[in-house]
Amino acid sequence: MKKNRWIAVILATVMALAAFGCKTDTETEWKDKIYCSAVTFISEATADGVKVTMATTTEGAVIYYTTDGTLPTKKSTKYSEIVEFTKDATVKAIAIKEGIENSPVSVATVSIKEKTIIVDKKVDETAPANVTELTAQAKDRRILLTWKDAADSDVYGYEVSYSGTKPINRVVLPALDTTSMMVPPKSEGTYVNGLTNGTKYTFTVKTVDTSGNKSEGVTVTGTPVATDAGETLKIDLTASVPQENGYTGNKSNTKVTVKANITTASKVKKVVWKKDGSLIAKTLLADETAATATETENNAVWTFDITAQDESANGTYTVAAIDEAGREEAEQITIDNFDFTPPAKVKGINAVYSSELSSIIINWTEPGDADYHHVDITFTTNDGTNNSEPSQAITVNKGTLNKTFSDIESTKAYYIYTFVTYDELGNKGGERIYKVSVNTTVSNCPEGFVEVTGTTITGSESWTPSSRVFVSGRSITISDMYVCDHEVTRGEFKEVMGTDLSTANAYDKDGNKLTGDAVLNNPVNYVNWYAAIAYCNKLSLKENLTPCYSVSGVTDWENLDYSSIPTSSNSTWNALTYDKEADGYRLPTAAEWEWLARGGENYTYAGSNTVDDVAWYTTNTNDTGSREVKTKQANGYGLYDMSGNVYEWCYDWYGTVNSSTADTGASSGSTRVQRGGSWCSYGSGCQVSGGVGIYPYNRNLDYGFRVVRSSSK
Repeated sequence: MKKNRWIAVILATVMALAAFGCKTDTETEWKDKIYCSAVTFISEATADGVKVTMATTTEGAVIYYTTDGTLPTKKSTKYSEIVEFTKDATVKAIAIKEGIENSPVSVATVSIKEKTIIVDKKVDETAPANVTELTAQAKDRRILLTWKDAADSDVYGYEVSYSGTKPINRVVLPALDTTSMMVPPKSEGTYVNGLTNGTKYTFTVKTVDTSGNKSEGVTVTGTPVATDAGETLKIDLTASVPQENGYTGNKSNTKVTVKANITTASKVKKVVWKKDGSLIAKTLLADETAATATETENNAVWTFDITAQDESANGTYTVAAIDEAGREEAEQITIDNFDFTPPAKVKGINAVYSSELSSIIINWTEPGDADYHHVDITFTTNDGTNNSEPSQAITVNKGTLNKTFSDIESTKAYYIYTFVTYDELGNKGGERIYKVSVNTTVSNCPEGFVEVTGTTITGSESWTPSSRVFVSGRSITISDMYVCDHEVTRGEFKEVMGTDLSTANAYDKDGNKLTGDAVLNNPVNYVNWYAAIAYCNKLSLKENLTPCYSVSGVTDWENLDYSSIPTSSNSTWNALTYDKEADGYRLPTAAEWEWLARGGENYTYAGSNTVDDVAWYTTNTNDTGSREVKTKQANGYGLYDMSGNVYEWCYDWYGTVNSSTADTGASSGSTRVQRGGSWCSYGSGCQVSGGVGIYPYNRNLDYGFRVVRSSSK
């Protein structure tokens, strides 16, 4: 058993009820900056067990975990959403990021009885065991090293060097600060090529574990020798891919054919192959899981096909052969020909509609993928109510960046164009949708939104209840906008962000607990301000709108992974810029939010003076969880849940508002505005005039948001 330094922290699940929400959080220190930040655990008690959230503060790191007692590696389960346990378990987690060392292993013991977790953070500093039975077999200008793997369960690979010279094949390891020829586990050996016959070499093999620890190493000497061609069996391996439909590259998304040219003075008896097979010919020839190659040229050429559904089929394949004289040999080939990576989407779409010519000319920028081939375009029409059936796909090949569509019907509300990219192998990219309005008498308001006409607040009005943003002398312009009539749901959030980390239990309006896909119509929660910003930009790009927010260093919002969104204070994200002219989705400002919540009426709550009419809050939820959206009365603008259900993030910094405060609120601060109250707030917290300041990195089971965008009449 390895020795470990560890810190044990007993975490109890705490729920503090207050007018502004229910808060839980915890932190775990990490050992040393040479590692990724250690994984931290946050628990939440549920009726049936314990939910565990995992996080690391290392930007771009990915968390992997196990629950079977084994140490986690990159091949373990990838953490992507909250894990709920209904029985006791031990969770081991590690954070991995390319270019730096893995984090220490963090361990959480889940207790269902106590509804708590005990967190042990273990730092593995013990060197792994050496390989055993290391041998060196002389070959012509090379040496075959063979060994038995170390018994450790966390072996990353085996570092091979020789004669004290620089490492052979200098490859930067993805998680270790070292360079070396690395041999993967279970290979049981490797060839060292490019040597000089007659020269004696000393070879050293060191075991490297997933924490970067190395064994002392084992050495062996060997001298490559020239051999008579008639005394050897030689295998030369080559790979080829189908050359179909004009394709002449070296990639495939169907199969790869490996050809083994075998030279020997005797008749070949058997040829077998296996992915990650042993380099010891005798071992592989006796391996019952190895497949047999097909003889295609008499005693000279054998072939086999590798078929695949994804890129996991890439890797090292070993071929072993034996002839009737008993000569044995094994050789390896690295296959990297499988390519299932879809091309990027088209971008920069714009359109010009001509009513005189009854045409729409669409322009776009094609993806930069070297193997991009074409884009298929389909369209539907909308009469203001229903979409038509999609048209037949029109293929536009690489290099053409526009298409004219004729016979446009001006009586339609708009045309919706869908762009799908394909690469040379036929891999299909994602969809890009673009809407072109052709009838200006029909509203372009998105489905699920309402169009609200703006106004100018002069600063001389009186408000019931009194307002903290519409203060005397503060003139504010509220622009025309489309407003989501409901809080962003768990389903909507998951579709855009790829995950739903909501921690609040979900119920319908009658108090029945929801599970599975039934929860997707409840408001998303456990969302911090940074994640709400990311959602706005990603949704904008998905609908080919211009994102409203810019964050230094974040250049690819479309492919931004949820795990890259900060969960602690981040000065770069705090300094984001907001483009008021952009047509994408955004958070409302605090002033806009209050204008929308009031709904053109003078009610205490959003749509009524009686809180139960319009809000889900502590009294009618019994603090059990969120409720389905749009199950209470709407306000005068047709907006639901502006009071209660979940708190809604606004754009503004939280601070004192006076007559000179900008429309977008305070110029700086440490917390961002939340409005509206939640399912675990008192009624007073749900008033249209209420609001709180929350750190933008904080997440909680009643933190949500809704989105707006500028209208295009």
